[in-house]
Amino acid sequence: MNQIVEKGTAFVKTDRFRKILKRIGFFIIGFLGLILIFFIGLRVYFNQNKAAIMTEINQKINDNISGHASIGDVGYKFLIGFPNFTVVLNKVELQDSLYAVHKRSVLKAEEIEVRLNVLSLLNKKVDIEKVVLIDTKIDLFKDKNGVSNSNIFKPKPKTNQPKSKTETEIDEVDFKNVVFISQNLQRNKLFHFEVASLKSKIDYTDDGWETDLFLDVFAKSMAFNTIKGSFIKDKRLKGKLAIQFSKKKNRIDVLTEGLGIGDDDFDIKASFGLEKEHPIMNINIKTKILWLNAAHLLDPHLFKILNHFDITKPLDAQCSIIGDMNAEGDPEIIVDAQIKDNVLVTQDGTVTDCNFSGRYINNFKNGLGYNDINSAVIIKNFKGNYEGIPISIPAAAINNLEKPIATGNIHSEFEVKKLGNVFGEDVFKFNGGTANVDLKFNVDIVALRISKPRFTGKVNIEKANMLYKPKNLTFQTNILLDFTDKALFIRNIKYQRDKNIAFLDGRIDNFLNLYYDDPENMVAVLNLKSPFMDVKQLMATLASSEKKTEAKKATTKADTRKRIALVQKCQVVLNLDLDKMVYSNLTAKNAKIIIVAKNRQFFIKQGSIETCGGKITFASQLIPQGELFNVKANVNIATVDIPQFLTSFKNFGITSFQPKNINGNLSATADLSAKMTVNGDLVDESVKGNLQYDIKKGSLTDFKPIMKVGKFAFPNREVKHIVFNDLSGRLNMNGSKVNVDYFKVSSNVLNFDVEGIYSFKKGTNLGLTIPLRNPKDDAGIKDKTKRDALRYKGIVLHLVVVDGKDGEMKIKMGSLPDKNRVTFK
Repeated sequence: MNQIVEKGTAFVKTDRFRKILKRIGFFIIGFLGLILIFFIGLRVYFNQNKAAIMTEINQKINDNISGHASIGDVGYKFLIGFPNFTVVLNKVELQDSLYAVHKRSVLKAEEIEVRLNVLSLLNKKVDIEKVVLIDTKIDLFKDKNGVSNSNIFKPKPKTNQPKSKTETEIDEVDFKNVVFISQNLQRNKLFHFEVASLKSKIDYTDDGWETDLFLDVFAKSMAFNTIKGSFIKDKRLKGKLAIQFSKKKNRIDVLTEGLGIGDDDFDIKASFGLEKEHPIMNINIKTKILWLNAAHLLDPHLFKILNHFDITKPLDAQCSIIGDMNAEGDPEIIVDAQIKDNVLVTQDGTVTDCNFSGRYINNFKNGLGYNDINSAVIIKNFKGNYEGIPISIPAAAINNLEKPIATGNIHSEFEVKKLGNVFGEDVFKFNGGTANVDLKFNVDIVALRISKPRFTGKVNIEKANMLYKPKNLTFQTNILLDFTDKALFIRNIKYQRDKNIAFLDGRIDNFLNLYYDDPENMVAVLNLKSPFMDVKQLMATLASSEKKTEAKKATTKADTRKRIALVQKCQVVLNLDLDKMVYSNLTAKNAKIIIVAKNRQFFIKQGSIETCGGKITFASQLIPQGELFNVKANVNIATVDIPQFLTSFKNFGITSFQPKNINGNLSATADLSAKMTVNGDLVDESVKGNLQYDIKKGSLTDFKPIMKVGKFAFPNREVKHIVFNDLSGRLNMNGSKVNVDYFKVSSNVLNFDVEGIYSFKKGTNLGLTIPLRNPKDDAGIKDKTKRDALRYKGIVLHLVVVDGKDGEMKIKMGSLPDKNRVTFK
């Protein structure tokens, strides 16, 4: 190896090598000289024939256009395009024959390089090898009246002869900084592209030509309908397109793989018809792209729809655009997408593990046009997981994008406790049980938000434990919600809390409309059957105020709470059928009660219970006032056992005697008002109203008020046990005081009348009228008139009962004003 290097070095230093190197240098210099002489000759030729060349170029242009072409100047670029001759046309402008009408030039170019075949040029023929457009604007225009500047090229005469060898063919086209605009005001279309670079070398065939087009373009507008906006607006397109023109098909076909549009790559296959009247465009696009990236490529009105959703991972998408490029409005657009193992994000929540196929089409029904009204989004085989709840939608569609309506079927089966993820555990807490959902839905979409979903079908919940926190209401239940077009039917609800057991069913008419449009006017008719019910506990449950909870940030949960609050204001008609009920100390059976509840106001329209050996019927209303209820009631009592009745109501707060001191059957009517707590307890001193009563077959045993009077007035009579056939009275209650209008007792021991004020606290001032005659034989007098006439015969004693010590009553001689005397009849 070293020997070869040494020999080479020695050869370079020889005279022979110097001679060879000199000859090569002379050859190169000679060759370059010849080229220089050649191009100097061409330059001389160009300068001498410049006018003729300009005339020839103008002639070629004007021979092929209907209009006018103007060239500001013609120049020459030295050595550019060797071995061809490069002519530079400056300030080139093409105008069609109707320029005076629309004032829009077809082409304005600062500079156009035209490479001419040297041999043809020497024969005084212009053969264009390549055209380079620099700083050029191509402007195709049609106004609202259909006047266009694009009909600038003259049609070629039809002939069956083969192509002439002298026919001009441009082998190569380059664009540098070219603006292309195609505007159709008549059809509201605008295509506007800024071409940074475009290179195309054309191969001609018997049927046309083909080329690979290398482009770098910025899309300002690709609006099929300018009213709605542009596709791929302000996006850069970069890549290679294989283009083919066929004379036979009169069509241009385009094929590209990996064309960059924005940040994504697209495979595109397209064809463009060149018919004058109805040029058909057919574009098919395939890509793998993120949802929001795809949305940004569409026109604004579609972007506004898609931007309210997001699919976080790339999806496989295919778009087909077919239409008449001269037709008004949008072409037919079909977008198909396959979503696999993805995440769907909406304003109403996030769906994970999402799989479905989707299609957008703006020609849902043939013949109705390519428009929003006839557009649809079709979903098939949707499966996902929303807040831990599996969702299956076999088929769904959103029709009419101007007033969207979504329809479809939804299925789900899940553990009930997962509902807490939806409602938030500040409202409901669920444990145990399963839910099965099988619904058809019809949903309005307003401002791209789900609105007024209407369902038909069933929601079946089995063996669920629920805690309704605002009312601290816990129960285990089965629920079947049956949604129909006419009503929501509520079936199979079992409520159990402590000893309370209830079975509930009912219906809400026109539920699907009222729930969204007017929830406060919903009427829920519920039938409640129970073997045992503590009414006070039920009232506390229904009437209690909701506990305030911290506001959640999640919009859906806030909306849910708002909707629940509205529904709580709806009207509920509750038909109670209770085998046994208790209210405080009152025990009753066969209770039939109709309760109308609305906005925490309660109205008992019809109520009847069997208790204390008799029957009580009543009607009342409970109106909330702060933390209490204002109660008004009309009560009719028929032959109830007095001791039981008084015990049930804690003797109404009376301490001067006990229920055991009085026996008999009570009948009474009352018109009362009072204040009641949410737990069903009467507020002390709150009762007001009138009471009229009558006691039959009664007796007083160890009745202290009478015993005191007897000790004073009838020491020889047995007043510890008084039997009476008639005890009646009428009184008015006002807080702690009772205004006794009259209280009349007719017995075997004595007769007496009472009137005045009785106070549960201080202020008792009762007047007693006591005939001293012994009435033991009066019961035998059948004639009531005669019996009443004998009642006050003889000495009549007047006493006054007032407050004593330690809650005891004090009796003294006297009478109420104007009655302070002993009478004799």
